[in-house]
Amino acid sequence: MGKDDVSTKKRRKLNTTSSENTKQSPTDIYKRVIEFEETEAQLRSAEKDSALFKKICQDVRQLFADIAELKAKGTDEAKEKITAKRIEASLHLVALKKLNRLEKVRTRAGRDALHKEKQRVDSTHLLLQNLLYEADHLNKEVTKCLQFKSKDEEIELISLEEFYKDAPTEISRPEITKADEHQLQLARLEWELRQRRELAGACSELVASKERVAAAIAAARSRLDALAPHLKDVLKATKPLQECLALRLDEKRDETRAATLLSPPLFLLYANANAYSDALGSKNISVGISGDEDEARRLDQLSNVESELVVSNDSDSDQENNDEDQRDSKKKRHHRSSKISKEEKAEAKKKEVLKKHPLNVQVTITNSDGTALNLIFSYMIHLKIVVVKFTMNFPKPITGVSAADVLNGDCVLNELYVGDTGNDSPHPATAYLLKAAGISENFPHFIPEVGKPYIWAQRMCGLDFMAVSVDTQKCNKNFLPCQSLSVASVENFIFTLKKRLRARIDLMKELQDLECGKVLPAKGLSCPVRLSGSLTQWQTVSWHEYSQALSTSFVISEGLVTPDNMLYRAIITRQSAKLVAMVAVSSDYPKQAPIFSLTLHWNGTHHVGTSDDIRDIERVINTDWQNTEKKQCTLSTQMMKLLTCLDVLLETMGSSEFPPDKVMLQSIRGRNRMKPYKYLKQGTGIFVQY
Repeated sequence: MGKDDVSTKKRRKLNTTSSENTKQSPTDIYKRVIEFEETEAQLRSAEKDSALFKKICQDVRQLFADIAELKAKGTDEAKEKITAKRIEASLHLVALKKLNRLEKVRTRAGRDALHKEKQRVDSTHLLLQNLLYEADHLNKEVTKCLQFKSKDEEIELISLEEFYKDAPTEISRPEITKADEHQLQLARLEWELRQRRELAGACSELVASKERVAAAIAAARSRLDALAPHLKDVLKATKPLQECLALRLDEKRDETRAATLLSPPLFLLYANANAYSDALGSKNISVGISGDEDEARRLDQLSNVESELVVSNDSDSDQENNDEDQRDSKKKRHHRSSKISKEEKAEAKKKEVLKKHPLNVQVTITNSDGTALNLIFSYMIHLKIVVVKFTMNFPKPITGVSAADVLNGDCVLNELYVGDTGNDSPHPATAYLLKAAGISENFPHFIPEVGKPYIWAQRMCGLDFMAVSVDTQKCNKNFLPCQSLSVASVENFIFTLKKRLRARIDLMKELQDLECGKVLPAKGLSCPVRLSGSLTQWQTVSWHEYSQALSTSFVISEGLVTPDNMLYRAIITRQSAKLVAMVAVSSDYPKQAPIFSLTLHWNGTHHVGTSDDIRDIERVINTDWQNTEKKQCTLSTQMMKLLTCLDVLLETMGSSEFPPDKVMLQSIRGRNRMKPYKYLKQGTGIFVQY
């Protein structure tokens, strides 16, 4: 029994080894059969296979006919022949299948050859188009050169007769200029220059003579002004003392006189802003009053009488239409004149509703580098709101389109506080007032003309419409501005605006560097020593272009990016790989980090919806700033991180086009094949997975 058990174990081992061999053999046999048939398809003639196919088909038909005849006989001998003929027909069918496979191999080979030929033709055609474009460009350049006109052709020169008559010989040089047109033109220009210099000298003498006469007149007038009242002499005597002590009494007296004519909200703004300016110094903040004081004085005299808007009732308009219909048959010309008066009345109503107070308050906030933001606050008398217009002053010109856009006044003030875009009136009664005056347009239609009614502007003037319940029948009633609200709002606003202005100036410098292709990280931030990718393009894009990109659909659907963001497109290249980054910078940058949406063009198009690698890079760029490097989360730092991640991604793809030049512990890790995007400053620096 022991020997039998040993023999059975040996048989089982032999059977298992043979089964393993049989498990591996079908794949190898299948590959060998395919290679054999591909080789056979190239060696065999298609015409012979076609003839053989027809012959086999004919034989199969004949076999089917013979089998039918034998089945009709029904003898035992016929059944044996039927079996033999079935076997023969099956062999013919096997041969037909092989011929079919060979034909498909030939068809695929022909299709591949046709595709290669099409690619060659397309490449040649593209080369032809490039040459035609270059030829057309050269023709245009030649045309420009031929049509070039020098500036001296626009100068009106004297005629040749006068030139040879008046010009001295050392300038005219007839023996040279009469034979050479170029020398003639130079000589005429030289003579014209000499004449103009002489005329300029004569003009300067006349101006000096005029100034001497004006000085004599001013001296005589000053002697007459010395006889002015004694009060003026006292005021003049105190001016040196005012200048020495920097009291600015005259200027303050004029501003105080003008401030009494301001509307209550603007007066509250002027008083609090001026007090804040005196506390911090006029170098950072300056407050002033501008406008027509005479008109403001006339308006102040009529302030005791409430001015009601002229609102046309439907009954009155119907009555006017009936009267006009009765007079239409008699006086058509009078009817036309009444139509014109209606249009004029509607325009007068519109101007009256949008009327501003004649005086406005100007607040100028200056940064340490000289950049100044001028805010002009105006009060709309009938709409009871404060509107703001703004201008920017720069110490030196700004280079770069996107860099200049971020320091636009509208962009700086946009969402200074969350949700405050200034695109609609904060007063609930505005829509009713416009409707009552017969104005069909909404208030945002008039914002480019009157200014933006920011909520912070209302609060700086002590107006808080959210805390007041406004009745539609009492929408013209004056509101008393709140002193405490204005004080708190002025200080908070100036602090917030100065912080926003400094942030925008830093962003402007970053954008200037990015437009020049420079990516500079923040100081102290660890980064690889050498980057292989380069920033080839940085430009501003519109909301339509941003929303059409495939990589931005998720952030738009989640509400992370809105049309109020500043939108840019960056293109980073490394050899044949191109990375397109759609960047959305929020209004409160750098408090909120920019959002990057990436699309990689290399061996196809890859974005967050189709590639886990792109999704990992976006997570690193957009979310890896919350804890360790939050203070250094700038746009340039994110761009540096993006260049690093792109190099790591391409170098871990295993392509010979991107040889690895960075130290990585593991090129991939885990089931999702995570790349080592995290940089550790150890030794020369290594990259590991998060």
